[in-house]
Amino acid sequence: MKPKIHPEYNKLNVTCACGNSFPSASTAKELKVDISAVRGTGPYGRITDEDVRAAAGKPAEKKPEKAPAPAPPAAPAPAAAPAPAPAAPGALEERVPLRGIRRSISENLMRSLQRTAQVSAFDDADLTELVALREQVNKTVPAGTKVSYLAFVVKAVVAALRNHPILNASVDDEKQEIVLKKYYNIGIAIDTPRGLMVAPVRDADRKNIVQISKEIKALVDLANSGQIGVEQLRGGTFTITNIGYFGGLWSTPIINYPEAAILQMQQLRDMPRVINGEIRVRKVMNLCLTIDHRIVDGAEGQRFLNDVKRYLEDPRQLLVEMV
Repeated sequence: MKPKIHPEYNKLNVTCACGNSFPSASTAKELKVDISAVRGTGPYGRITDEDVRAAAGKPAEKKPEKAPAPAPPAAPAPAAAPAPAPAAPGALEERVPLRGIRRSISENLMRSLQRTAQVSAFDDADLTELVALREQVNKTVPAGTKVSYLAFVVKAVVAALRNHPILNASVDDEKQEIVLKKYYNIGIAIDTPRGLMVAPVRDADRKNIVQISKEIKALVDLANSGQIGVEQLRGGTFTITNIGYFGGLWSTPIINYPEAAILQMQQLRDMPRVINGEIRVRKVMNLCLTIDHRIVDGAEGQRFLNDVKRYLEDPRQLLVEMV
């Protein structure tokens, strides 16, 4: 329903806020039209300029259209970067087939990461007393024989494994069984020209540190010469890797699947330690233990690492275990 307009509405000389009259009033005055007689067609009956002109019989004036603003000049297209010169075939890249030992290493490491839940724990051990003991032992062994720190670590690991047998185990994924080993074949990671190999010192619990040192050296020589047999690389129950020869402070070793754990030795360094309230320089080695968390709880792994550290820091306890 159209609202009713008061008859006096169209007689008002309505002025906008800026002080000017509406165009319809000005046009009516110009064309001498009685605005009160004009019928408005605008909103709410408002008289528009077109209404006044229609009443006067004159068409509405067309407002001149504004010429469109000239478009800004287009920016010049950026010059295309020169195409790199094609490299000579084989100059910057070389493709090497992934096969042989390198392929076996790749497959074994990926299998380990995909089938186990690996977590690592870190600690350091003060080997000052062990360094002194090793020097004494090397003075008494036959000429040409040298007892390594690795041999002492092997004995410390065996002693700790006796206290924590779950780390001397593996998982049979097909049968879903944990296999606890009653023997101690401690694998030694060996860096060779052909890649990483792990050869176990068999029945390490039955051998002394001199025998273990000799066996480790023999395995390393065979691996480096390429004469080690496949059977000599099998049967490990726990692995030790000694990265200390190459430097570095911390890193996390990958488990030698299907074993349950691996221990990594880092570089032996002079480090400050507080002894009886005094700062002294001590021989310190960082250790990292990686466990398969599916079968080894974190607390048990740390207890094992604590035992290894205790045996290495107090060689007298280790000597008792050797008897």
